[in-house]
Amino acid sequence: SQMRHLAWLMFLLAPTWAAATTAALGPFGLDVRARGFNEHCVELDAGERVRYRYSANGETDFNIHYHRGSEVHYPVKATASRSADETFTAPHGDTYCLMWERKGEGAVRVDGSVERLAR
Repeated sequence: SQMRHLAWLMFLLAPTWAAATTAALGPFGLDVRARGFNEHCVELDAGERVRYRYSANGETDFNIHYHRGSEVHYPVKATASRSADETFTAPHGDTYCLMWERKGEGAVRVDGSVERLAR
């Protein structure tokens, strides 16, 4: 049935949701596997400003995104990126995910931080 299919899908996605919303502000380190992605998500209030910094030992496509129902919005996108030191202001209260995608071979290590800025 469609309901059972939806329940199974939610079961499969639940661990990623749980992991996505528990990331804290501050330093982080993550690995992005070949032809894969990884993300670091933070809860932000409307108008909240953060400084995000990262450096990777290989090229990744980077974005900041959030979900609205079934739609995904990308306020920030960069291709073939190795590092950044930028600020981001949340347009509304939500969970915002910094995501790195590795298109090529070989895993990439990403180290960085997300710090809250004074309004």
